[in-house]
Amino acid sequence: MRHVCQDSDELSTYGWMHHSLRDYGHQVLIDQGMTLATSFLKSKEDGSGYGGDWTVRIDVKIEKWSEEMLRSAHLFFYLADEEGNALSLNGDVLDIRENSLLAYGLRMDVGDWQEMIWKSIILVSKTPHIHNLSDLVQESLGDQVRKFGRLQLPDASDNSPNILVFQISARIPFKIDIPFLSGIGLKSSRVEERLKSLTGTSLTRELIEKQKEFDNKYEIWFNLTSKC
Repeated sequence: MRHVCQDSDELSTYGWMHHSLRDYGHQVLIDQGMTLATSFLKSKEDGSGYGGDWTVRIDVKIEKWSEEMLRSAHLFFYLADEEGNALSLNGDVLDIRENSLLAYGLRMDVGDWQEMIWKSIILVSKTPHIHNLSDLVQESLGDQVRKFGRLQLPDASDNSPNILVFQISARIPFKIDIPFLSGIGLKSSRVEERLKSLTGTSLTRELIEKQKEFDNKYEIWFNLTSKC
């Protein structure tokens, strides 16, 4: 189980392959044959709130199979409000996609917001400190392993939580998109259109365009053509 990446962990690869410092990034981690690629995209659409919208794509693959390798992976996605504002969950809001959950809340700076994620096992908690979230998750998993012999969050919940931890378990290979929309309380928020643009084939096209844009700027900045 890995929550951080350090040189001492002996990952063959980890780090950003592309990063615009503003609205796009792509990183790759290779850990014992498993490749975990994450990409993020930020956009400011008509109807979005302060700060705009963003989405994360997580892509899990294994290049070479072996009998010792597990055929499934467990990802833990953390959602926390540093100011302690309550976070809520619902699977029936806005007729969202099958096998999805909706996390939503309210902040003074971004207004009403929502985030869609695969339906999964959830740890719901309330704490004034968010610097030790990985410790909270590892302790919960340790208790589950000792009691039931399985690596699974307890699906426990607190009242008015400010932390949601989603455990996403799936057979490799798999790919998930996790979009975040701000300002959804506005009449002109265009939620469905914005959600579609941040997931699936629309997101794939946007990520390809952002990568091309990054590569072109990189070549110009470092004058790679003349050096070749």
